[in-house]
Amino acid sequence: MSSGFATARCLHCGSYTEGGQFCADCVERQRAEEKARAERVAQSVADRPAAASASSPAGSLCPSCGRFASPDAKFCGYCRYQFRAYQPGAGELAYAGFWIRFLAWFIDGVILGGVNVVISLGVANPFSAFVLEIILGAIYHIAFWIGQGATPGKMAVGIKVVMANGEPIEFGAAVLRYFGYWLSGLILGIGYLMIAFSAEKRGLHDNIAGTVVIKTR
Repeated sequence: MSSGFATARCLHCGSYTEGGQFCADCVERQRAEEKARAERVAQSVADRPAAASASSPAGSLCPSCGRFASPDAKFCGYCRYQFRAYQPGAGELAYAGFWIRFLAWFIDGVILGGVNVVISLGVANPFSAFVLEIILGAIYHIAFWIGQGATPGKMAVGIKVVMANGEPIEFGAAVLRYFGYWLSGLILGIGYLMIAFSAEKRGLHDNIAGTVVIKTR
């Protein structure tokens, strides 16, 4: 005698069921999974610190989700929060101010000025000499930033360029930062003067590239 229910296949496992889209086994399994998921969420909330610092280093609790992260992690494995670069005992980043950066710029200017004099004496066409000076200036800054974190001028005064989170400067950021130099100069040097009034001592070019300049000694 018919039970009065249409027979169909379970949408989850494909077995035959009566009177529903899912078989009894799959319904029970779904309920168990939902219960376990709810328990994990509740436990995560209970374990989360009341006030985690946004500057928490890797090797402590993630300030975003409250889970523990290994010391060498750059991202939280659960919520993908990016940790601030951290060195034990290093403390906060010591930002380099306007005048020490001006001195570094002056030293680099003397070096590049000498190179430009040689170029102007060796290249007859003034426009070609100008283009060559621009190219060499870009190579000088970008190559030293990526390779050493600092140009010779910055190395001489004990400062270096890093990403805002303390990581070594990336190639794309170095390119943006160099062309940000030009933009800072084109607006009457205001982009450079911003360094003196910024809490993190960042010029317009630093804001464009996501970089900061820090003291190394």
